[in-house]
Amino acid sequence: MPTPEGVFQTDSRRRTTMPSVIPPNETFTIEPLGDGTFRLIPMTMIPSHQLWAWRPEVQESVERALQEPGISLDSPEGQAFMGKLAK
Repeated sequence: MPTPEGVFQTDSRRRTTMPSVIPPNETFTIEPLGDGTFRLIPMTMIPSHQLWAWRPEVQESVERALQEPGISLDSPEGQAFMGKLAK
């Protein structure tokens, strides 16, 4: 079991001070556990207009694309591809 970093007490507005090992301005979600304890899970916020990129089918497509051998843009195939994009 990890060593506790201190005792936490909420104020009348349910705020508390985090230990110094947690960086300032960190975002967390709180997960209540069945034994009455809570787990803090660090979160990264994603702007709503970028959520499409995190859909499972998009992530799978990106993974497949990364596994495919690429073409050099300097090659004849690459130049042909760039020519199609320019139209």
